[in-house]
Amino acid sequence: MNRRRAFMFVRFVHLALDRSLSAVFGSRFRQSFIRMSYRIKIYLFPEYGSYIPEPSEIGQIAQGVVWMPPAIPSWVLDEMKDLARDIDPILYPTDQFLASCQYYSFPVLPRPGKIYRELMLNCSSDHYTHCFAIPWLKRGGADLVTLKHIEAAARIPGGKVLVIMTEPGDSPWVSRIPSGVDIVDTSRFTREISHEEMLVLIVRMLVQLQIDTLHIINSRHVWEIVCRYGLAVTQRTRIFASIYCDDYDRYGQPVGFARQYLPDCYRRLMTVFTDNSAFPALLQKTYGYNPNLFRVLKSPVDVSMSLAVTRKPEGRRVLWAGRLDRQKRPDLLLAVAKALPDVEFHVYGDAVLEYKSDIVGRLQKLKNVRMLGSFDGVESLPFADFPVFLYTSQWDGTPTMVIAAALACIPIVASRVGGVGDIVTEARGYPVGDIEDVALYVTRINEALDNQMCAEAKAAAAHEYVKYEHSEAAFTRAIMATEGYMPADAGSRTTTTGGLEQCGV
Repeated sequence: MNRRRAFMFVRFVHLALDRSLSAVFGSRFRQSFIRMSYRIKIYLFPEYGSYIPEPSEIGQIAQGVVWMPPAIPSWVLDEMKDLARDIDPILYPTDQFLASCQYYSFPVLPRPGKIYRELMLNCSSDHYTHCFAIPWLKRGGADLVTLKHIEAAARIPGGKVLVIMTEPGDSPWVSRIPSGVDIVDTSRFTREISHEEMLVLIVRMLVQLQIDTLHIINSRHVWEIVCRYGLAVTQRTRIFASIYCDDYDRYGQPVGFARQYLPDCYRRLMTVFTDNSAFPALLQKTYGYNPNLFRVLKSPVDVSMSLAVTRKPEGRRVLWAGRLDRQKRPDLLLAVAKALPDVEFHVYGDAVLEYKSDIVGRLQKLKNVRMLGSFDGVESLPFADFPVFLYTSQWDGTPTMVIAAALACIPIVASRVGGVGDIVTEARGYPVGDIEDVALYVTRINEALDNQMCAEAKAAAAHEYVKYEHSEAAFTRAIMATEGYMPADAGSRTTTTGGLEQCGV
């Protein structure tokens, strides 16, 4: 058996195993299997090339694969011999050349097209004034702000809104999306096609649909699309994005959309929304961006939430609420609770998957800590029952949790990070500048508990600030004043946010 026949036999075995095993174990297994097969081929048959595809290049199995490729037609070989004799000897079909030739059959991959058709059936229009690209809609501050954006766009007379969800996972708040808004969930198909095929599928939707405004809020897929295909998308569509703060990896290095994608695609964006002034200032200093690229858009809240509840704080008790994860620093909460054994801490929130340390277990063992589990939005938290709210995040934009606490008139002790310092000043609360200083948290909590009259006055000032600066009316005016975000006939535009007074300063 010559080497070509041996190669054809091994190829036949590979194709048979590929079809049978991939049908059982799925696309992730197929990616590993294909890459292993290429390595075996390079070892046994180096004359057939040394290329190994990336996992993202390996999609589903093509239909119509030729199991045993035919030999090169004799007329092709005759022509090559004539060309070698008359023009250049290098064109002669030697045995080495014949061994390296590979048969190419055009792959038939109907699944991406079928998925595209299925997704487009969820689109009730071929023209949208706004399209929001989001990963999901979970319970959280950023997701609440996302809903406010969607609601504002849906209220426009003649407006038509599309929401594209791109990441797999539960979306418990998807039911909060206003009626009449079309929802396309591409995440349902992430296991059926490759990442590259998914990007092409989504960008085809963005280009084929007539979209006036595309707003990216934490969708990694669409950030990558703008980096790769932004020129095509911007032929018809104006692109906006929301970025609130850096994330940090386990080495303490800043990561996130602003670091990974913005340097490559900022020229394609009309405006980058952020909810605080600290983060764009940092990005401008680091990368030299034009300040006009950014617009501070303060997160809106429903100010009516605070009108129906009368405060009745009791005892030396502290409320803490949020995700129990690395960002929110439950280890600081643990240290503060240990340092204040005479204070009772009520903790709301679930531990996220990546934060399964012993901190939660140690909190549960403290006699002065009550772990109360998950909560359904900030409006469900009993702010009125507590004399102090404690916030220990290590990094943030302007968290909805702090906005809601200020609106509820509860005195706030908070780490001064990101946009938290815009709300919790010395006149409006108890900011902690050195977020690692446990003793400073203890001091500030005692200040609030020992002088409740002063604490309540600070809380009232924070309430007035948030009521005006973070009202839905102020949010809508700021949106309307953003060039290109709303349709030209959506109402009169203004270049200011209404000259709102900052109360309590």
